[in-house]
Amino acid sequence: MPFKKIMRLTLWLSIFGGGCAWFAGESTPEWIRSPHQSYPPERYLTGIGEAESREQAERRAYAAVARVFSAKVKAQSMDHERYSLQESGESHQTRRELQLDHRMQVTTNKVLENVKVLDIWYQPSTRHFFAFAGLDRQQAEQSIVERLQDWDVKIENMLDQGRTHPQKIQRIRGYKQAITLLANRDVLNADLRVIRASGESLPSSYRISQIQREFTDFVAKELVISVTIEGDDHEDIERAILEGLKQEGLLGHTAKVASWETEDLAIVGQGHLWNLDIPDPLFTYVRWCGDIDIYENPSHRLIGVISETGREGHITEQEARVRANSAMQRVLSHEVARLLTQSFFDEESAALNKLQKPKACPH
Repeated sequence: MPFKKIMRLTLWLSIFGGGCAWFAGESTPEWIRSPHQSYPPERYLTGIGEAESREQAERRAYAAVARVFSAKVKAQSMDHERYSLQESGESHQTRRELQLDHRMQVTTNKVLENVKVLDIWYQPSTRHFFAFAGLDRQQAEQSIVERLQDWDVKIENMLDQGRTHPQKIQRIRGYKQAITLLANRDVLNADLRVIRASGESLPSSYRISQIQREFTDFVAKELVISVTIEGDDHEDIERAILEGLKQEGLLGHTAKVASWETEDLAIVGQGHLWNLDIPDPLFTYVRWCGDIDIYENPSHRLIGVISETGREGHITEQEARVRANSAMQRVLSHEVARLLTQSFFDEESAALNKLQKPKACPH
């Protein structure tokens, strides 16, 4: 057999031997001419990708499905769920926003794991590959419904913990996790509306705003927190910490002095400022430090340890001290709120928070 014929035969065998049902020829497949006829939209959510390589065509087909699906989800979902917290005994409201954008991305990516390449076609005249990807609505619907049902069980368990647990910290953890699960569930439910040709969803028995109000009432009426800081400008630090807790919805009654008996959370520590002897013809530097321990009562169990330090400079000593004091308040209040919030969601991180750290303030 002539050499050219052997090479041509080898080329066609390699094309058809790729393990995937795709066709080489100028006859355009039906799924390109009329994709909805070959794969009915009530059963499939589809997209087509074209490229010089098969891999790139498949990626573009996946991306086409993802764009359609994500656009439909965003059209069905609220970007933000806003709710107001009426602080007990306060004359103002704290408005909080629950960002859902990240949750939308996570749940959407999970659904899109079910996208498959349904067909491939190679057009010799243009040397282009065409990939046809699709999401089977029935399979995706079954997967989503099962996940929603699992989350409903978890939400019930977390709410029961929030309403009945004898330890108040565990009650906070139950409420917080129930709210987070409900937010995730809302996004997944939006996915279900897109997957189902009917647009029907599977609503929860609870609303975030309802559980948030219940949680806020519990915190306002039953949670007692003491904040006792010693050292320089300690009152400013105490106010900053309480404000940080309020922003997280964790501020209940406050006790001025820790008694280790009445409060549920005791935040104790110290903060100091001092001048640094650094040879600098222009700037004066002031260092700050803060050491804080957080306890859960009545067990006096250590929840977390915070040790932070830093320095600020300015052309005048007074302004350097003001900046250092501001930085100390900002960092310590943020770390207290972060540590407490983290301990309600992540048991592993909560355990790390309790590890003893080198003290930031000199003895």
